[in-house]
Amino acid sequence: MNESGTRRRWKRRVAYVFCGVIVLWLIGDFVYSRVVAHQINRWEAAIERDQDGIQTGCREYTVGNGKTALLLVHGINDSPRCYRKMAPVLADQGFTCRVMRMPGFAKPIDEYASATQKQWISAVDAEVASLRKTHDRVCTIAHSLGGAVAIFYLLDKPDAVDAVVLIAPAVEVSDERSPVLSTRAWHEFGQWALPFTSITNSPFENDAHDPAERDYPGRMIFTPKSIADQTFQLIDNNRERASDFKPPLMMVLSKDDEVIDWQAAERFYQDAVSTEKEIFFTKDAGHTIASDYGWEALARAIAKFCDE
Repeated sequence: MNESGTRRRWKRRVAYVFCGVIVLWLIGDFVYSRVVAHQINRWEAAIERDQDGIQTGCREYTVGNGKTALLLVHGINDSPRCYRKMAPVLADQGFTCRVMRMPGFAKPIDEYASATQKQWISAVDAEVASLRKTHDRVCTIAHSLGGAVAIFYLLDKPDAVDAVVLIAPAVEVSDERSPVLSTRAWHEFGQWALPFTSITNSPFENDAHDPAERDYPGRMIFTPKSIADQTFQLIDNNRERASDFKPPLMMVLSKDDEVIDWQAAERFYQDAVSTEKEIFFTKDAGHTIASDYGWEALARAIAKFCDE
């Protein structure tokens, strides 16, 4: 066989191998999507929901009766339940604590997956407007994704609240638990490489030092790709805009946080033009700072900041 014939034969072999790899990859993706769907069905079967489809114990609620209202906003794959320790303590300090539930959260997975950042921002705006009608002052406390939502909202409406406390805000995502590629790179890879998989099952426990906080009722263990995409969009929209951030700001961070990039969040704090700023580092907590070790000291610091 001549040289050109040999080259054609090798090209065909390479093409066959390439096509075979693609087919096997797609089969694997389809199988994984079915496995996750089965896991979701089993998980949903064990979940109790109220008449509105909201997971029991995860509704929005209000506690306390003070002249200053605190609007508490939860993070990704979470619910108002994350403030179950802190909200009553803040209420005892003389605040009205309104713990909101962002649209889609604590609902069945299909509703959760269809939620958008526009809905989250509108919900925060509606809660703030409602509290403004009945309280002298309104402050916002926001965790993780809720922090990204609050940043976006307050960049547009800097006078909407009297102060904001950002707890481990999603300014950037950490790569601490991401092998080989960055967390963002894995997400972007999955957007086109996993056409059948729209929801993934997180292999990680809740990032907490307190073992009791690593897996608690109200925490979603499945992440729709659409929710991750909305989160990254918020992060991108907020990036490089710290110099436009004006509300009085308290930033709460953990150097052990494996979910958000605490150093990027600290840079945001340093670049913010808020006339009043305070930064608080926890000593023994992961990402779930509001309920992890040291949350009592944090609650006292937040009460002092919001009271002043």
